[in-house]
Amino acid sequence: MIKRLPPLNFVKVFECSARHLNLHRAAEELGVTPGAVSQQIRALETNLGIPLFERLHKRLRLTLAGQQLFATSGQVLQMLQETVDRLPSPRQMVRITAAPTLCTRWLVPRLSTFYERYPNVGVLIDASIQYVNLADEPFDVAIRHARTGANSAQHEVMFPDEVVAVCAPSIASSVSSDISTAKLLCFAVNDHWPCWLSAKGLTGYNKLDRVSFSHLMLALDAAIAGQGIALSPLQLVEHDLRQGRLVRLHGDPVPTGFSYYVVARREARHVAAFTEWIIEEAAKDPEHEDQLSWD
Repeated sequence: MIKRLPPLNFVKVFECSARHLNLHRAAEELGVTPGAVSQQIRALETNLGIPLFERLHKRLRLTLAGQQLFATSGQVLQMLQETVDRLPSPRQMVRITAAPTLCTRWLVPRLSTFYERYPNVGVLIDASIQYVNLADEPFDVAIRHARTGANSAQHEVMFPDEVVAVCAPSIASSVSSDISTAKLLCFAVNDHWPCWLSAKGLTGYNKLDRVSFSHLMLALDAAIAGQGIALSPLQLVEHDLRQGRLVRLHGDPVPTGFSYYVVARREARHVAAFTEWIIEEAAKDPEHEDQLSWD
């Protein structure tokens, strides 16, 4: 049980006065009158029952007890300030816009770690493929898919869009040796199959059976259902691979020349906290267990 602690404001006034050893300078920093500073110091000395300063002509000098208290008071106040700075105000909300597949397969499953760290911050997610201008729309954070190299003060890279081919375990043995026997499940907005086939030394894209989807998550759902092979960033299918719903085909991921970026208005402390958290999460490497790949 904590005993004999003086009021925090007394300690704050004491620390400032001890740094300056001058009532007028301390009063200027604190935004009060020298008389108010002197009154609070005397109140602290009365509270503790010991003198903390020797009053000399136009200046102060710390007593031995004052030196002992000053040695720790600054550090304690600084630690307290840093802790308070990390605490968001109640009922603050981070408004996010991002593509549906990234929301459902990457962002939402990780949000519990953000809530644990910042329990007073809520998250509102708009799952949309529409790109918005944060200056004109009511969002704080946007996660975007753009050409690699777009990194700037406004755009901070999360992870590169390096795609892997995935399919259901039930068809993996039949399609791994001859991809032409399976349907290619294509994301209509960003179809990376030509890039992937070229990187793997495969040809005949135009002759292969293809099905297009307006959302990547639909192509992945079709792959889980055994309807063909889909391409996806490894980060978006990591959980499906671990759970055995999907397996990887044909080795390492293929760079597409695109990356995922986060764009944020960081003026607000809770938005900056969310942005720092999401960059930390994005920096974590996806798991690459051997059992996740058919090769």
